Amino acid sequence: MLAETTEVYDASAALCYSANSLNRCGEKRKDTEWVNSLKAAPETRFLIQANDSFIFNTDDANQPLLHSAEVINLLGITDATTIFLGIDECDGNRPHFGLRYSTDLETIDEELEKIGPYAAYGLRGIAMKRAASQQVLGMMAQAASMGKWHSTHKMCSQCGKPTELAEAGYRRDCPSCSAQHFPRTDPAVIMLITHGDKCLMGRPYHLMENVYTTLAGFVEPGETFEDAVRREVFEEAGVKVGTVKYVASQPWPFPSNIMIGFHGEALTTDLNIDYEEMQDCQWFSKEETLKMLQGEAESGLICPPDISIAHHLIKKFIEEQ
Repeated sequence: MLAETTEVYDASAALCYSANSLNRCGEKRKDTEWVNSLKAAPETRFLIQANDSFIFNTDDANQPLLHSAEVINLLGITDATTIFLGIDECDGNRPHFGLRYSTDLETIDEELEKIGPYAAYGLRGIAMKRAASQQVLGMMAQAASMGKWHSTHKMCSQCGKPTELAEAGYRRDCPSCSAQHFPRTDPAVIMLITHGDKCLMGRPYHLMENVYTTLAGFVEPGETFEDAVRREVFEEAGVKVGTVKYVASQPWPFPSNIMIGFHGEALTTDLNIDYEEMQDCQWFSKEETLKMLQGEAESGLICPPDISIAHHLIKKFIEEQ
């Protein structure tokens, strides 16, 4: 993504994990010599992950953008995956890399305490606590998704042999059968379905207590986004949907999804809930939904936090006349 594109503020730009000013330099990252020169440059910064947690310098304004030697040498990291993220043209053309290594989660905090003012935090918690800027959260989402893919795709899906990192992290090659493997992003639709001044929300079983949210589901092969919306809503709640309108999209690096957000108009309102999939679904009035969004509902029910696209789909519905 070119840095200039971040100046065009579309509906997605304000969402958490969506802002990212890095030029990924797709035309140059095959140049191994050029990439290695960037790794060694003194101005280069690294986003370092220990498993799924990012390492922060707690003495430097709790900064997650680190010099490579700052942590790598101190921790004695020898087996790490290093991925070129891009060049920040909004910050003096500063190169950025993601680095991911495996460690014992029970001892990582102890390891960090031994070497200095460092701590490890999960990406969701970082966003909830506003511990990094919107731009840095976008870079971290990129690093997290890429790093997770490399950690789970070390073997060739065609012949089962080990693969090797290529193109600065944007490909894995199999020396045995010459297959090339590319990072994947799984598309999922997420939708607020409305009928007049009411909206449909539900509770998957994994959701935090008292939270009701928009319905969502993965897009299946041979399916449009709009048809995925209609299918998922009917499967989960038994409601038929007519018009479907795109609102915005959000990278969701848990582990590597892209959430495509929609508003949809219900053709029916009777519920037939799939209780294997959902704990509950309900229609809520706009007045009740506003109270839930503000955390003031008499029922104690609430909506998802504002780091999620679900929050923004609900907020947009409330604000519409």
